[in-house]
Amino acid sequence: MDIRRLSYFMRIAEHGSLTKASNVLRIAQPALSRQMRLLEEELGVVLFSRTARGMRLTEEGAALRASVVSPLRELGLAMQNIRSFPFAAEANIALGLPPGLADILATTLALRIDRAFPKIKLRIVEGLTGSLIDWVSRGVVDFVLLEGVAHHDQLQEQNLTVLPLMLVGPVDSGLPPGKAVAFSEAIKLPLVLPSHHLGLRAVLNDAALWAHLHLNLRLEADSSRLMKDLLLRGLGYTILPACYCQAEIASGSLQAWPITDPGLSIDIVVASRKNSQLTGPRIRAIEELIAQTALELLGADINRPLSARLCLN
Repeated sequence: MDIRRLSYFMRIAEHGSLTKASNVLRIAQPALSRQMRLLEEELGVVLFSRTARGMRLTEEGAALRASVVSPLRELGLAMQNIRSFPFAAEANIALGLPPGLADILATTLALRIDRAFPKIKLRIVEGLTGSLIDWVSRGVVDFVLLEGVAHHDQLQEQNLTVLPLMLVGPVDSGLPPGKAVAFSEAIKLPLVLPSHHLGLRAVLNDAALWAHLHLNLRLEADSSRLMKDLLLRGLGYTILPACYCQAEIASGSLQAWPITDPGLSIDIVVASRKNSQLTGPRIRAIEELIAQTALELLGADINRPLSARLCLN
């Protein structure tokens, strides 16, 4: 199969338009259309529904796109590494972050990587823990920061730090400021929590299961920004690392309380794919910059030993 045709296919799928793709690729539209017809003939399926509004992927086309996005990217990285050897001057790097960490880290990471590695083209994407693990294992992104250890056999993971979880809520809650709240009492409050079963929610689910208790869910939201906004509007409480709400706590618009019996924490992990085409000292330096920035901005105690996700006091 002609890899070039697959690349053309991916670009048309990305833009949803033969005209836009031909402009980007600088290929005449009839020639590009012919390449797609040849690809469809070779595969024996129709890849696009051609409408007045553009090109829409068929079910078969969507399946092909999902199957080739990672191999094509890995091949592109391999060719890029070979062409630039031994002076890896340029690279395209994709970094995945969960929403809470993205709020704190994304802007600073983008600025620091751009300043330290001006020829690196960085792409930052947000995603839920499960999506991030899937993307990095398939090579769709190169690095991810995770809330919790992935335990994935295709990933290499480096534990960065442990963040204690706090009960966060309105300042007029009636709870004594700064006084610790037992976990069994915290989860009786109306909670706004992530819906995904991994990451932060996994810590809470495990703790509730261990204590034979149930979480009092009022709302589920997979965005830390939305969760904080709902809290500010009086819709309940949440359980997050305090640094996720640092600005709101500092301004006095939200309040945080330590949780005990048990105390809860989340591991922050940087992960990348084993046997990735991205190699060399420059890539290791980028990973180190990501790790150091995370440690700095999360206000983590670098000397504190790593613990299990559920820390029983």
